Parts: sequence; C-alpha cells; structure tokens
Amino acid sequence: MLLKKYVFTSPPAGPKVLFLGGVHGNETCGVKALFKVIEKFASRALTLNRGSVEFIPVCNPQAHTLGLRQVEENLNRVVKNWDTPTTYEQHLGKELSTHIRCCDIVIDLHSSHCPQDKPFIFDDYPTAASRRLSQAQNIIYIIEGWPQIYRNAPIADFSTGSCAQTYGKTCLTVECGYHQSLQSEQTAYYVVLNTLLCLNMLDGFPSAPLKQQRIMMDEIIVKSSSGNLTHPYHHLDKISRGEILAVYDNNTNIICPQDGFILLPNAKAAVNTEWFYLGHLLEPKVVS
Repeated sequence: MLLKKYVFTSPPAGPKVLFLGGVHGNETCGVKALFKVIEKFASRALTLNRGSVEFIPVCNPQAHTLGLRQVEENLNRVVKNWDTPTTYEQHLGKELSTHIRCCDIVIDLHSSHCPQDKPFIFDDYPTAASRRLSQAQNIIYIIEGWPQIYRNAPIADFSTGSCAQTYGKTCLTVECGYHQSLQSEQTAYYVVLNTLLCLNMLDGFPSAPLKQQRIMMDEIIVKSSSGNLTHPYHHLDKISRGEILAVYDNNTNIICPQDGFILLPNAKAAVNTEWFYLGHLLEPKVVS
C-alpha cells in the first residue's frame, strides 16, 4: 500500500465518506485542511454522530514531497482498477479505486494555479444526493458537464469522479482556490465540515450561500500546437460570441462560439494538454 489512510467511526449506522487531498502534489490546501480535521477527530474535538469518515490527505506522496503536480502523469486521469499498472500514478490510481469502491461518498479537494481563481465545485454526475451536498457548501459556482466534453477529447479521463460513478458512488471535486493561499485551505476545511453537517454526521447545520450559479461545460480546447491566449484570462471570466480567445503561431484563431465563460485557462499549457474550457450559465440555484 502506497497511501496512508485515517479512519474514524461511530457506532450508529450512517454514510461512509472518503475525503481526498493531494491528488496533484503541488495542491496543498486539501492536504493541510485534512490534517487539521484529522487532528480534531483524534483529539475528540470533533466526534461523529453516525457512520464513518476516511481521510487520504496525500494521494500522490512522491509528487507532494517534490512539490510537483505529478511524477509521471496526471493522477486524476488514471484512477481506475488497472490490471497491469505501469507508471507510479497508475499504481496510485489502482489503489485509490479500491478505496473509492468501498465508500458511499467521495469529496476530492483540489486547488488551481491562478491567484485570482474563485472556488468552485465539479458536480460531474448530478443527482439529488450530489446536488444536496454541493448546495451545502459555501461556494457560489457549481460546474457540470465534465464527462460529456471528454467523450470525444483526445485525452482519456479516468478521474476520481469517473471512478466513483463506475461504482455507483457520489463524488464532488472541489477546487478551493489558489494553490498557496490561506483562503483555499480554509475553504477546504469548511467543505469537510459542511459535508459532514449536511449528512447529519456532526451536530449543527452547514453554512451555505443564498444563491449558487450552475455552469454547463460546453467544450474542451486541447492545445494542438504552439500558440497564445489573446488576453490574461482568469477562470470564470465572461466571454462574448465572436471574441478571439487564442491564436496559434500559424495564425489560426480560436473564436468564442457563444456568450458564456472561459474556464480554467492555462496560459502555460503544453502542446497536447488542456488549454481552456468553454461553458454557459444554467439557471441560478437558490438554497433554502
């Protein structure tokens, strides 16, 4: 076993919740937040009312030690039950798939590379259960449609969310903000608490915003050759139909097809990796 797991249980029956951090080694907010929560459970400052909670704070130990996103490949594209894993991340992905299969709910904590990035939630496979959990978070933006845009993409997607879906589990991936900010660590910490409060596993009630916005992903733009974004775009910037978003070195333009949002733009994206995504606003969700 390559991963260290921490488990806390309560005698009354209830959900089995798994929290993941450090799937990408340079994303430390989830790691720090989960160790903080683990310490509170270990000291009995927090106690469960029912069910069990499991924490894997560091899902990519070597990358975390090196301060890198990955060692050989993106772990969040290889989480599945590999017959013959050949890379370090594939071995990790196989082990993670076992833990995911044995739980009911997965919350995967991430962060992003731009200081201006706002926290948001990937609800990849929306159900009544996943919507209830996302609405319990003090996070405005909920993004749907990730699996659909990867169906025809030149990049395979075996994420924690897709693994959970394979086993019939509920999963949210939470992007807590900028990698190095204290705010992202605090966001991750309250995601853990709000999740357990929502499930009646702790005493109290989750703190949620009055209004959330759901955004549907429409398209993934994989960088096919050398080029540049036309502006210093930030995640969730609004964009307009006809706007030139990027230009390849051969003078080919990528033009915005409709009014909406640019999502997760990466000005430093390598060729054959995700450059940015496009999405549009669904109806606002009012949390009662």
